[in-house]
Amino acid sequence: MISRRQFGAMGVAASGALAFPMIARAQSTDTLRISWTNTVAVGAQMVHTLKNTDIAERNGLKLDLIQLSNTPAISESVVSGASDIGIVSDFGAVTLMAAGVPVVPFAHQCTFRSAIMVTKNSGIKSMAELKGKKIYGLFGITAYQNAQEAVRKAGLQVGKDVQFVNIATTELSDAVRAQKIEAFFIWDPWVANFEHAGMAHVLSHNLSPAMIAQAKTSTLDKNPEAIKRFLRAQSQALFFAANNHELTNGWFRSLEPAKNIPLEVIEAASSFDPHWSAKKLSAIKAALSPKALENMDKMGEWGVAEKLLPRAPKASQLARVDLAAAVDKELATSNFDWKSVKVRG
Repeated sequence: MISRRQFGAMGVAASGALAFPMIARAQSTDTLRISWTNTVAVGAQMVHTLKNTDIAERNGLKLDLIQLSNTPAISESVVSGASDIGIVSDFGAVTLMAAGVPVVPFAHQCTFRSAIMVTKNSGIKSMAELKGKKIYGLFGITAYQNAQEAVRKAGLQVGKDVQFVNIATTELSDAVRAQKIEAFFIWDPWVANFEHAGMAHVLSHNLSPAMIAQAKTSTLDKNPEAIKRFLRAQSQALFFAANNHELTNGWFRSLEPAKNIPLEVIEAASSFDPHWSAKKLSAIKAALSPKALENMDKMGEWGVAEKLLPRAPKASQLARVDLAAAVDKELATSNFDWKSVKVRG
């Protein structure tokens, strides 16, 4: 069972052929500082793969992996210059752009599930039965936006038929365990964890939330080749993880706050990302899709309406998609063999 402290730590956390021999002949080794959080399935397994294999070195990189607790801390590390690249939530990236900070998203990392859930003792079986109820969760995140959309699609009015209540994730965890609330919104791996524990079940879920890579525009402009090598390494690491679930799930559990998450919960949560079942490297896409950028534009508009943001940035105009798109094209015909990867230790 996951402790209250561990739950809280994960609460706010809530992408021509080039083969290895070519990479090995890189002219120099670049050091990149990557800030990340060990809280989101698939993305975490990818970072652990970079940490525990020789993939980064084969791409001419030395990675300084800086583990932080949540997206705000990661964003601050990028803004301050303490890290070169930050792996953050999609809404976290929108928040920085809305503030006018010269930090932009440049690649997709992973996709995960958010959901409206109801506790076991609630007796609620459908979205329609939420009329007159309160839905608890942490405001100002993608899961909150998704929950509002689900309520409206069910024909219910936010603020009239259904009331949303802001609550910290640690308090939410306690309330669900004690069955003191009926409905709430949350994201994986907590969706899968509450399901596994028999405490709650899903009424509606959304598969659009994502973790993305962001960096200062100056970093992207100064050394685009190093950034592309990082993206190649990321895709190769993700492909390795997709073919080594047991090993990489175990790596995920090796660090807090994921140490007590059951392996079957990690696997269930990971299964919602299409990359987790990739059988070819060409199935791994690092580029931000037009749909992803459209979603981020909508997040900005929603954030302004909710008085969370000062303005609605156009991610579709600000994001750098060229680097990841070029890497996706190169790797589409790569002869990369994940079995050749060397695991440390």
